[in-house]
This record gives sequence, structure tokens and C-alpha cells, in this order.
Amino acid sequence: MQLELASPADLLAQIRGILRPPPRMSVSDWADAFRKLSREDSASPGGWSTVDRPYQRGIMDAASDPRYERVSVQGNSQWGKTQILLNLIGRFAHLDPGPMMVVQHSIHTAEKFSKTRLAPMLRDTKVLGDLFADAVSRESSNTILEKTFPGGLLVIVGSNAPAGLASQPIRYLLLDEVDRFEESAGSEGDPKDLAEARTIDFEGRRLIYACSSPGLKGYSRIEKEMDLSDKRRWLVPCPECKEARDLRWSNVMIPPDNPDGAFYACPECAAPIDEGRLRRAVQQGQWEATKPEIKRHAGFYVNGIMTRRLSSLAVDHVKARAKGIRSLQVFMNTGVGELWDPRDGEDLQTKGLMGRRENYGAGVPYGVGLITAGVDIQDDRIEIFVKGWGASEESWLLGVKIIPGNLATAVPWDELQRFLLQPFVHACGERMGIRLACIDMGGHYSRQVKAFCRRAAMKGRVLAVKGSSTRMVKTVERSKKARHWMADTIAIKDTVFARLRIETPGPSYMHFPSADWCDQSYFDQLTAEKVVRRRAGGMDSRAYEKITPDARNEALDGEVYATAALWIYNPVDLQMMASRYSPPKGEVPTPDDAPTSAPKLPAKAKVTKKPAPSNWVTRYKR
Repeated sequence: MQLELASPADLLAQIRGILRPPPRMSVSDWADAFRKLSREDSASPGGWSTVDRPYQRGIMDAASDPRYERVSVQGNSQWGKTQILLNLIGRFAHLDPGPMMVVQHSIHTAEKFSKTRLAPMLRDTKVLGDLFADAVSRESSNTILEKTFPGGLLVIVGSNAPAGLASQPIRYLLLDEVDRFEESAGSEGDPKDLAEARTIDFEGRRLIYACSSPGLKGYSRIEKEMDLSDKRRWLVPCPECKEARDLRWSNVMIPPDNPDGAFYACPECAAPIDEGRLRRAVQQGQWEATKPEIKRHAGFYVNGIMTRRLSSLAVDHVKARAKGIRSLQVFMNTGVGELWDPRDGEDLQTKGLMGRRENYGAGVPYGVGLITAGVDIQDDRIEIFVKGWGASEESWLLGVKIIPGNLATAVPWDELQRFLLQPFVHACGERMGIRLACIDMGGHYSRQVKAFCRRAAMKGRVLAVKGSSTRMVKTVERSKKARHWMADTIAIKDTVFARLRIETPGPSYMHFPSADWCDQSYFDQLTAEKVVRRRAGGMDSRAYEKITPDARNEALDGEVYATAALWIYNPVDLQMMASRYSPPKGEVPTPDDAPTSAPKLPAKAKVTKKPAPSNWVTRYKR
């Protein structure tokens, strides 16, 4: 058999093909030409089309534009961000290969992304299937989290894995849901910073792409990225006045008792825009930078109104409001794509809170289905704040108990035990007890607090809790190094102050009694702090500090720990628990809302030393 050698002309053509620069095809053009949507992750499998969602074109094309080194996207959770991420991977691997890294929240989400989203795209998009090794083969070049292709490498890591974020140089860094990243990759530091350090070798021709639904204002990673970008917004022309503006949730009108009839009101001419006209207007929109002086960093705001039907958003909004503040925050972050800012430094008016006091008697009012307590430890006393909780975390302040004494002795702790074990009489006549109490262990008596929690009578009823002044991944979580719980006091105070601003009884509303001890002094303590912004290490952060240095804040601390107790206990259905203590059939409780004068705090609550019946004691399930 005689081998035929390639002619010099053929060899020259091959060399030219190798040396030829990548074609100037944008990501959106590549996706329209080559991308195939898989049946596993699309309701309409088949060829990709950017026509239906024109706002995606600008985002994708900026990522392949050499003028931009960074692209950041803040948006809701249903705008196609994962599909765009896959398009970026496909276009770069096919036409301009280089080392790539995708960073997910955790190793688990990284593996899930590879198996359920990336693998189907590589299988169904022919030009990619020819590049990547067969996933079912035994080739070491193709694993779940590491794949090779001609001229490049794709690594998928979790933000909680410091080893995966180090060493290898990366040209294309794709950061998915950065607001869900761990605060630190082990002890190595911010995972986003660690990942970005790997792109230094490619500075000038790298891409750092970050996308996420936002979180809490002042703490959101994507918020910080957007602040450094040119901040582009999708301007939509009004069908009536033709004025082009970006879409804001504040302009969505939801008719009472008919969320399906929601419409958009033009902020310029007030014309009502129904669903059909709004969708057509969105199709005609265009991106415009609000900070055009920023040249190397493109930033895009994708609003939920651009990507979802108004009726669907309105229904979700009504449900979130019914569930309470935390559900409303989730809706605004993931449904609308806006930052959550429950309290931005403004002062609450304590006189207004005084006027909201109600006469619901000395017992537990209707609506309460669960009782928790927050215990604040001072140098010379113990202060207990008892809270009743109902459906959607509507709450009632039930009592305050002050136990003075030398906390180095057993006397005040014995009295605390008697108080926490006493029953409370519900308006329906039944007895209720404190299901769970959280005790502050951050002061001078942490050893005594731990010893108290170890008492046989207190196990399962009381937890030692230490407040954290820095943001935590979870609002409350068990300490990994010690037998106590940690509470994100900033997040809980945000919730408390947001709830104090709710003026209508219902979800998350806070009720106060017209008792002697619930006076102006109590509300001064409850609102003794305000949020401030600090800057350290080049990063902005939020914190709470006293409005005046000598202000007392025990009531606020008690509220924080009583709320932490509720969230740690985590009842399955507060509404069902409250329904167990309903008023007699045909009887509708009508509390007297008239305020009454009262002496100042502190005042001792009456203690009943009779032990509680066993039927109301529910042990905390660890």
C-alpha cells in the first residue's frame, strides 16, 4: 500500500488555518447558528433563537467584545442566565479556545450543572460534541468537573473548595450566582477574589463574567460589581407617549383581589399598559448605559418584568406578602431582581409605636400558636422578653421579666429556670409554655450561660446563642466549633425594623400590649440603634450602632434572640398551630387599641411557680 503525501499547497492551507485568528462571530450569532437546546432543560428543544428575548443579545455580545474585560449581570431567576452561560462556554470552546473556569455555589451545584446542563448541550450541539471527549468513555481528559478540548480546558468548581480556585491560569472566568457564594473558601478568603487572581496572566484579553440575582443591599456581591460597571438598563418605549424608560416594580399596579388583572402604569403619562402591549414594547427596547464613562466593564440590569408575565409576578407577590417579610425579600431578589433594603438609616418614630398598643389583657391573645423567649444577659441582671407567634410570623409581645442579682451565683439562674418553665394562660383557657428560649452568651457570663443550658430541666428548651456582627451564610446556624448557636444579628435587626414599619395587622405585624411596662422607655430601647455604612479594606458594609452612646438597647436584643429562637425552632406551620387556640365559635376578639399611660421599664412580671403541665412542653429536635 502506498501512502500519499500531502502537497505543499495542502500543507500551507492547513498552516494558514491554524494561524488564522478566530472568526469575529459574536456569542449571539454563534448561538443562533450552532446551539441546540436539549429536551432536559428547555420547554422548546431544538435550535436556539435570540429573537424572542432580544435583551439577551447585548449581554452575550458584550462577553465576546474585546473592548470589555468584565461583564456583570444582575437579574431575577428566570431570565435565561444558565443558557447564556452555556452559550459562552460553547462559543469560546469552538471559536476562541482557552482555559475556562465556571464557579458555582458549591461542589454539589457544580456537579449538578455539569451533569444536567452542560452534558446535554455537548451531546446535542454537534460542533461541541466533535470537540469534547465522549462523556461515557474512560478518557481521563473528560470528567464531571474537568473537560479538555483542542486548545483549552474547562474546569467547574464550587466556591467552597479552595483547592479548585487556586493555581492554574484562567482566561475565561464565569461566576454563576455570586451572591450565593460562601463568604470564604475554607480559610483562604473570598472565593471570588481567589478565582479572579487566576486570570492575571491573561490581563488585557481575559473575560470575567459574573451573574446573580441580588441579595441584601450593602452586602450583595453583584451590587458591588454593578457599581463598578457602566450600569446598562433596558429602555422600553411606552405604547402611548413613546417615552423610553426602564421597567420598575413600583409601576406595577395590582387590583385588589385580582392579581391576574395586573398592569403596568407608564410613569410619564400614567397610561395603563396591559400584558400584550407590554410584551411588544419589551421587544422594541434597547440597552443604554447610565455610566458611559466606564469603558472596560459592561453591566446589565435584567428586571423580572422584562422576562415574566405580569399576572404571574403579581400572584407571587400577593403570596409573598401573605407569608411575611422573608418571603417578600425572596420575591424581590429572585422574582423581580431588585436589591432588598429593609431599612436604610432612617429613624423609626417611637411615638407612633406607642399609639399602636393594644389591650389584649395579661394572658396570651387569640392568634398566638407558639411562644419563644429572648434572654439578654447584663452584668447585674437577666432580662427576658417573651413573644407569641401566629400565622405568617405575626407576633405579640407577651411580657418582660427582669431578674436582678449576682450572676456569678445560682440564685438568679434558678429564678430564670422557674420563669421559663411557668405556663401562660391562653385566651381560650388552655395553658401554653415557652417552646424555645435563646440566651445571649456573648457577655461576661458565657460560662454560666452554658452551664444553665446544660441543666437537665433546660435541655431542649434553652439554647446558648452568640450574635455575629458580620454577615453569615445562614441567619441562624449551629457553631461548628462549640456547643452553641450563631445568629446574624444584622439580618435579624433588618427584619425587626422592617416589621416595625408595617402598620396593618397581618403577616409580620408586631403587636404591643397596653401594659405598664410597655411604655416610652421600652420603645426607646427597641429603636435605640440605627444602621450605618462602613468601609474597610476597600469594601462597603452595613452595621448597627446605638443612636446615642449611652442608649439602652436591651429590648432590641431581646427581640433579636426571641426571633432567633423562632427561626431555630422552625415550626412547619404556624397557622395550623395558631388555629389550635381559636376563639369560641361565633366569638370575634376585638382588642381595645387605646393607648394607656404607664411607668417606665424595668418592671418585674408576675411569676407563677406552679410547674407547667407536660402536654405543652415540646422538646427541641436537634
